Amino acid sequence: MGKFTANHGRFLPTWALALLLTLSAGHLAAVEADGKWHHEFTEDGIAVSMMTDEGRSLPAFRGTAVVDGNMFEVLGMLDDAKKATEWMANCMENKVLKQVNEFDRIIYNRTDAPWPVSDRDVVIFVGVTADLDKREVNIKFKEITNSGPGPIDGVVRMPKLRGYYKLQAVDERHTRVTYQIDADSGGSLPDWLITRATRRLPVDTIAGLRRQLKKTMGNYEEFVKRYDPSKGGKIPDQFAKTASPAPTPAPAQP
Repeated sequence: MGKFTANHGRFLPTWALALLLTLSAGHLAAVEADGKWHHEFTEDGIAVSMMTDEGRSLPAFRGTAVVDGNMFEVLGMLDDAKKATEWMANCMENKVLKQVNEFDRIIYNRTDAPWPVSDRDVVIFVGVTADLDKREVNIKFKEITNSGPGPIDGVVRMPKLRGYYKLQAVDERHTRVTYQIDADSGGSLPDWLITRATRRLPVDTIAGLRRQLKKTMGNYEEFVKRYDPSKGGKIPDQFAKTASPAPTPAPAQP
């Protein structure tokens, strides 16, 4: 039997919690889920909400908090896909398979799950849009099946992983981060166990993002100067909110 971890009055096997801590795809965000959102809890300034509706076996979760850092510093950190293993819990691999354009890309992510649970992996398409009139950037991600490596023996390919990071500038030194996740880890785990673990995901994701921002503050100065209009930079027009959706990416080579 595994150890058990307290979770707001409930208990969850540590191995099950660890399995789902990095379904965030540490790299950005996805399709808005329909339905009504209900506040679940607030922890360390991170407000977590849950959404369920008819026809949905698993709920979606959303977390919102203000973090220390300029919006473009946060964007630069999230854009640095190879560093995701430093702050995303149990993320053992996160690599860009194909750089579609300046911001959009195809990413392979693998989550290290303690025995006896199999590791999970997924290939996602990441897209970015910016609305600088509203001072916000949206980073959406969604699973894709026509790119990346094929199934790996002993690793479960996640059938669903979609969500987004929304970055909203509060001022020059603070950013409101919203992280939404709608996932199905696949395999034989029961829905109730996935739900219990996934409700922690917004807290652990934003907390990890905060720690990484503190650690890397100043590392993305060149990125900030390139894209932050207040520093003479510019987000390319193709990523403006009014731009046409990015075309479906061609399959990437493994």
